[in-house]
Amino acid sequence: MSNGEKITLTINDKQVEGTEGDTILDICRANNIYVPTLCYLEGFSNVGACRLCVVEIEGERRINPACTYPARNGLVVRTKTDALEKYRRLILELIFTERNHFCFFCEVSGDCELQALAYEYQVDHMRYPYNFPSLPVDTLNKFLVIDHNRCILCGRCVRVCGEGVANHTLDFGKRGWRTLVVADINQSIGESSCINCGACAQACPTGAIFSKISAYRGRTSEGKVVRSVCSQCGVGCPIDVLVKDNNIVRIDGTDLREPEGQLCAQGRFRQVYREGTRITTPLIHTRARGLQPSSWENALKLVGEKIKEYKGRYGTRSIAGLASSRCSNETLNGFAGLMRQIVGTSKVDTLDGECYRVLTKGISSFSKNGLGLEVESTLENILKADCVLVVGSNPLESHPVAGSYVLKARHQNNAQLIVIDSRANTFGFRADFRLRPKPGSEEVLFNALAKAVTRRAANVGKPHRNGSLAKTAETTGLDRAVIRQVIDKLSVAEKPVLIYGEGVINQKNTRIIARLLDLANVAGKDGLNVISLKPRGNSRGAWDLGIASQKEVSKGKLVYMLLGDDEVDTDYWIDQLNQAEFVIIQASYHSPLIECADVVLPSPIWAEQQGSYVSLDGVKSQSKRILKPLRGIRSDSEIITRVAKKL
Repeated sequence: MSNGEKITLTINDKQVEGTEGDTILDICRANNIYVPTLCYLEGFSNVGACRLCVVEIEGERRINPACTYPARNGLVVRTKTDALEKYRRLILELIFTERNHFCFFCEVSGDCELQALAYEYQVDHMRYPYNFPSLPVDTLNKFLVIDHNRCILCGRCVRVCGEGVANHTLDFGKRGWRTLVVADINQSIGESSCINCGACAQACPTGAIFSKISAYRGRTSEGKVVRSVCSQCGVGCPIDVLVKDNNIVRIDGTDLREPEGQLCAQGRFRQVYREGTRITTPLIHTRARGLQPSSWENALKLVGEKIKEYKGRYGTRSIAGLASSRCSNETLNGFAGLMRQIVGTSKVDTLDGECYRVLTKGISSFSKNGLGLEVESTLENILKADCVLVVGSNPLESHPVAGSYVLKARHQNNAQLIVIDSRANTFGFRADFRLRPKPGSEEVLFNALAKAVTRRAANVGKPHRNGSLAKTAETTGLDRAVIRQVIDKLSVAEKPVLIYGEGVINQKNTRIIARLLDLANVAGKDGLNVISLKPRGNSRGAWDLGIASQKEVSKGKLVYMLLGDDEVDTDYWIDQLNQAEFVIIQASYHSPLIECADVVLPSPIWAEQQGSYVSLDGVKSQSKRILKPLRGIRSDSEIITRVAKKL
């Protein structure tokens, strides 16, 4: 680790500067001096496994790997000599003969670091016999393939999984030429603890780990990389999207060194290819034949006529507008303007509006100072935590990158992990303390924890009041000793963070949220560190704009639903829409929900439009249009404008 003091070295007869604590490779890269590498991955630990970065150091009897050799003042280094070039070519030959590296079969041919080095060093023949061991190919994972025949044992995937994602699924197994990268206790990757983040595939320098979704769809050099932001879960991860022939080939994290660089299955894989039939033309429901294709003019004319009809016959309160919080701020703002200002109805809500009402009422019950969602902490605070309390959520399923933050805090800071959930929750298997209170007793538990932590702070060193703990244990069905241990951990923590999710919000009990905030407030030494895991990618943005209603929106006779490419609880919303007389749905994909509509307007998918989004902790980011919309698809803003003109 660098301590900041400057040092001077001579590399290839040129004086260069570095910082004490850097390796020779660090200083070479900082000064644009090329040294070949394969096992090196910037931002992660150095292992010196591939030996391609070897350099000559004056005074040393042998050559040394630059990635692990600490730089010192006055060193004289040579990175390119005839002897070094011959050695590197020898290493490449040995790598190629050890396993099967026939490039014309390989998925990453043309994007392979090993292949590029072979061209650089003109490896056109081998002086050694090929081994060709018959090693397994693991294809059981839904998104990933591990072909051990192409693995060079560089360990980059192992380090990314452990140091970057903190999931520690991958490691080395067996010995000698049989050495493999294995998952857990030599399990298939599809049956292991893998969370399908795909960081290992992005880190792999060969075709040993690759994506099934993106396989053989195109090389990086054949397309264009567009930097944008993922709008799926609300973490707001930056993404690099490879586009070829107006199709998404691959999605990568922008920087594996950064906490958000790993992505998740939703952001990395499911956005590349989604099963489902696109809606490419407006549809109008007929009694005889159901939904039938229509022209834009006829569909928009019918929408305008029906809105006018219901407005004139029943008044504006007969019309309701519902919007998905996965849409951008601009789309949501335009839709709200259409419904409130043009149509004149006050019945406008988001599909997750009830979550908003529960959260804001719970926060207002706690704060009494007018603060809303801004009372919450930032996601980065999880990485600094020494104790993380997760309530009613499995973040590795709902918000996987945020879940990885928790795992990183646990492994890097030795943070205590406490999981409290009355439901079955597999995240609890990773915890130091796993509490499963009786359903409905959570408020009692959090109230007791807050009072106990407060007493501990006021009476340092004094014992617990066993009577109150016994009553809490009886009410919640928990072990009193475990409750006491949790109180101890929360009391001594310097930087605790409390995270809660759908298991709390869906109970619609605002008092539970208020008690959770009380607990976070008394436990936090440097402020209130609490984060709610909101349900959709732009929930915070929609709620900040005031799209969600302060009160529950009663059902309208005419309902206009802006769905976009969101996937919703179909059974629930089918029941809701069936209560309306006339339904307009603006959506990207066919689904059972579409069959409830009288008019369907085709909507672009996330990649066909640009806009701003707000992460669950309040950070605003801008997405870019990645694909040209399919023929016949209009932007959501254009559709809203044309509906407004019809009115």
